[in-house]
Amino acid sequence: MNRSKQVPENLDDFLKAFAEAFLAWQGVESNLFLIYNFLVGPDPNPALLSAKYNSVWPLNSHRKMVDDAAADVLKNNKCSLKEWEGLSRKISDGADRRNKLAHFELAYHTDADGKTKALLRPSIFKSKIKTNKKYEEYEEYDIKQIREWEMSFHSIADGLSRFLNDLPAARRLARAQDAEVSCQTP
Repeated sequence: MNRSKQVPENLDDFLKAFAEAFLAWQGVESNLFLIYNFLVGPDPNPALLSAKYNSVWPLNSHRKMVDDAAADVLKNNKCSLKEWEGLSRKISDGADRRNKLAHFELAYHTDADGKTKALLRPSIFKSKIKTNKKYEEYEEYDIKQIREWEMSFHSIADGLSRFLNDLPAARRLARAQDAEVSCQTP
């Protein structure tokens, strides 16, 4: 793999798929915070609630914070708690794919026909790469797989959004946010 020899024909499509997948993941993280806000708030000081939530960085920590809040708040609503637990597992699975977007590198592969394509694969500098494997033996992800990740991220975000909307007080919170946003726009 040498990125300097030939620019792949699919580079623009690859970069677009990569960016769109990352942007789709933002919907997961945004909805996760809104669910946290519903379960532990709404706080009279929204900035303080946001600061508490964002005082930890890893997504898995945020997910666990919501897991704990859901276990407490939804303890008398077994159906909603079970739904949340399923969504939490989907977030965890999706985070693994998101981490590949964030931490793998762009690589070029030229096939036997001389066509070069862009791929995502582990960085050669990644410390967790097992030394008993050749770099060429590691997983690679192409545009099709990254598009599948994007669709799965949208699906998770949609599920989180539906979950939030199905929580009774969430509708009041959404109306309050809409009113606040409309006051800020001309």
